[in-house]
Amino acid sequence: MARIRARRERHGRAVRGSILAHLGSKNPLSFFETVVSQTVEFLRSAWPDELSKLDYRVADAPIGLPPEAEVPRYSSNAKTFRITLYRIPIERMTHHRRTDRLDERFHIEKFVFQAAAELINRGPEDLIPDQFKR
Repeated sequence: MARIRARRERHGRAVRGSILAHLGSKNPLSFFETVVSQTVEFLRSAWPDELSKLDYRVADAPIGLPPEAEVPRYSSNAKTFRITLYRIPIERMTHHRRTDRLDERFHIEKFVFQAAAELINRGPEDLIPDQFKR
């Protein structure tokens, strides 16, 4: 009868798990969606009169673009007061250097600020509270 190894494999290493074991346990959009959500919440609290009703969505990419059209990074709809951020164009088509998570966060936040500013007819720099300006 063969001996069953429950805790160790050869050479004292732990048993390796299935490659598919973690599939679905981590959402690949989680970092992007978290940054968008936190940035929208920041804008709502910093600009309660103008942006308290701001709604947002995250989509992989815009649908139905003609082949020669430039791919937008976001869209804003004044009627529904909603912004939609397109994850793939923001992550892959605009940002060519990847230094760290903080740099990636700033990159995503830039487009949230641009989309929100477009809704209220301001420049993105106008949405930065005075205490953060230098």
